[in-house]
Parts: sequence; C-alpha cells; structure tokens
Amino acid sequence: MFNTYRFDHPETDASKTLDGRAYLWAALFGPFYVLLNGFPLLALLMLPVSAAIFVAAFVGFGFLDWALGSELVTVGALLLMPIAAFTVQGMIAVELVRRGYLHAGWREGY
Repeated sequence: MFNTYRFDHPETDASKTLDGRAYLWAALFGPFYVLLNGFPLLALLMLPVSAAIFVAAFVGFGFLDWALGSELVTVGALLLMPIAAFTVQGMIAVELVRRGYLHAGWREGY
C-alpha cells in the first residue's frame, strides 16, 4: 500500500526517494507537498482532490452518525475518518509526485 519509489536523473546523477516520510508529509500537507517537490500544475490538481477527500470524510462521518446513532460508532468514526482522509491524501499526493518525476524524465527503480 505504501510503496517506496526511487528515482535517478539520467543527466545530473541526482536521486530522490519517496518513502514513509514522503507519505507522512504528503498526508499532512497535500498540495503544498506536491508544490515543494517542484510540480505546480500537479499541486493545482491536488487542491480539489484534497477538498473532495475531506468533504467525503465529513459527509461520511455525518452519515455514520445519523444512520447508526450509537455513541461508540460516533467516537470511532470521529477518530477514524480523519486518519482515513489523511491516508488517502498522502497516497494520492505521493502518486502525483511520482508521476511528476517520471514525466520530468527521471528514471524509476535505479
């Protein structure tokens, strides 16, 4: 689920690694993480994606609270929905950065 990606630039011999720390920063900062990696257009794409993720988490929490009405479920959903939202955001942001590096000419897996 959380793959590690290694990239090598064919001309400059620079290397980049997207690992667990990348997923953490991507989860916390989403579009800003993509922007700081040098992909402004992909960061703009990430903005509505992040908004949709968090709207879905909010609506999902409200639906679970309304449908099940249990205090235990409400507390569980209150804890798990943000974790799920941040996890999904981190995975999507890292994938966008990965695709950005590949599109920019970096080689993967070297």
